[in-house]
Order: sequence, then C-alpha cells, then structure tokens
Amino acid sequence: MQYLDLKMDFMFKQLFGHPSRKSITMAFLNALLHRTGDDRIIDVQFENTELTKETEDGKTGRLDVIVRTNRGERIHVEIQIIPQYGMPERLLYYWARLFSSSLSKGERYDILPPTIMIAILNYPLFPHETDRFHTVFHIREDEE
Repeated sequence: MQYLDLKMDFMFKQLFGHPSRKSITMAFLNALLHRTGDDRIIDVQFENTELTKETEDGKTGRLDVIVRTNRGERIHVEIQIIPQYGMPERLLYYWARLFSSSLSKGERYDILPPTIMIAILNYPLFPHETDRFHTVFHIREDEE
C-alpha cells in the first residue's frame, strides 16, 4: 500500500482546504492554536486563495488554505517543503495582504479581524537565529 504525501500542496489543500472536510480543518486548527472549550473554533468558511493584483504591475499569489472562523478571525495556512528564498518576507507579505484586504471602503480600522498566518515548513525558517522547531510571532507588544 502506498500513502499519499500530505506535505504536497495539492494533497494538503484537498485534505484541509475543502468545505466537505471542514471538521478536519477545524480539528487541525484547534490543535495548532491550542484552542479548547469555549475558545475553540466551531465553524469555518473557506475563502478564495487567489491574491489579485492591486495595481497593473502588482504581484499576484496563490495561497494554500484560507478560512474565516466563527469568531471572525482570518487564518491562512501555508505549507512549503522546499526551501524558498525570502520566505520570512513572503510570509509577512501574505499576512499583510490578507489583513489589509479585510476592510471595504468606508469601514473603520477598529473592526479589522485578527489575522493568523500558520506556516508549516520542512526546513528551518531562521536557521541562523534559532534552533527552535516551533516559533510564534505577534505584531503587537507582548508584555503589556
């Protein structure tokens, strides 16, 4: 018997990015985000994974899995098994595009939803800075 490799983009998207497998996606996200009890994700809506150009010569992109949770959060899960040049910047760029696309004209900035970027990599993201297997970053001041 041969198993399919879930680290391949296509297989990952088929398992975690398809509405018919929503319960698997929610269980996966709850486990990754350590969500339990009232804090857990109980529903997700899948979103378009295409990043369209903002200008004529702008950059497009295709993301792996994007969901909006019952709490209004937007979560993007990206999987990459082959090291890519500039991956830290690429991940921050994807996060920023997703975050900034959450508002429509005339909406207030204080209603921006939390936007979470999860990167599953088969290589170290910061090989010269840390030996840690799992790293977490926030775009906020964590102490106060």
